[in-house]
This record gives sequence, structure tokens and C-alpha cells, in this order.
Amino acid sequence: MSLILAGLVVASTSGALMIGRWLARRRAPAEPTPERAPEPQKKEPPKETLDGFVCQLGDVLMRLTGEEAWLAGGLVLSEDMPVAVLYVAPEAKQDCVIYVRPKPKEALYWMEPLDPGAILVGGEPPSSVEHGGVRFDRVRRLPLRPKRIGVGAPDVGDAVVVAEYNSAGAERLVVMKATTGVTKAYRGMELEPSSFEVIASGKSTLSE
Repeated sequence: MSLILAGLVVASTSGALMIGRWLARRRAPAEPTPERAPEPQKKEPPKETLDGFVCQLGDVLMRLTGEEAWLAGGLVLSEDMPVAVLYVAPEAKQDCVIYVRPKPKEALYWMEPLDPGAILVGGEPPSSVEHGGVRFDRVRRLPLRPKRIGVGAPDVGDAVVVAEYNSAGAERLVVMKATTGVTKAYRGMELEPSSFEVIASGKSTLSE
């Protein structure tokens, strides 16, 4: 065989091999792209709800007299179950706390902090006390466990004695004596449901 003919045979054979490889690559199925696992959705922690109470953490209370109180934090006071909540409202026009008991009690106490030295002289909340010319009689005294929720609630330790006082009218006193020695006292008015409105958390207080 001549050199020219041999070269043509070799070239023809190489070209066929290249074409065959190219066709094989075209026919071969593409490797599947690995699917990315969906990113887990971030879930907000569930809001703590206190069953049986007329208002909840984050709600806004509006009095018929025009005052508002945003319930930013509080102390849940419990025996086996919550028996009262002392809410704090830092954005009120003046220092304000809301004292609430569970239903069927739907009234609440709209109160302001007092100097506890004006109420407690000894270690035990007295059976009666006079403050600002008004006599208050103790109607309830309970050893309770406080739990702080939200922001701004006072730190009173792990155990308190809570004493509630009534006057002859609608004025009320609440005294809280902690085992740590911390004492809190509050005075205010008992409000019936017809004299206030609860705006649930997340709803606007502005009329649309």
C-alpha cells in the first residue's frame, strides 16, 4: 500500500472514532442536578396565653376617661394555676400597673405604684390600713409563685405573699411581699368591664 493511501486510511479511522465519541456523548443522559433541600421556615415562638383572663400580654387597655395602657410585661402569680396577673404598662402617661384575676372576675384594677413604707410597717401585710384618708381592709392573702413575662416586670424572686385590700368604694390596694425582702405596693380603682376596652395584641388602636 502506498504511503498516501495508508495516510488516508488512518485519517479516516481517526475521524470515525472522534465522530463516534461525540455521538456517544450526545446520546448519554445528562447527570441529574442534585436537588437542594428546602430551607426550613423560621417559626416564631408561640405567644404565651393565659386562659380565663380578660386581657393578655401585648394587649392595649383603653379607659372611657381616655387613658391607655400597653401591657408590655407582667408577673403571673400562681398556686397550682395562675390566680392573678400584675401587668406593667411602661408607655402610659404615668407609671401604671393593671391587676387582673381570672374569670368569672372580669373587672380589673387600674393602679399606680406606692411607697411600700407607707403601707407595711412590719413584715406582714396588716389586716387593715389607712392611706390618704381612706381605710382599706384586707380581703385576701395568698402565698404565690411569681413568673415574669414580657418586659419591664419587677424582679421579686421565687415566692411572694400577695394581699388585696378593698375600701368602702371602688378604691383598691395590692401589697406584694417577697421572701427576698422586696416589697411592692399599688393603689388604684376597680374598673368594671363597661368602663374599659381591650384592644387585642396586633390590632390598631386607631379607628379606620
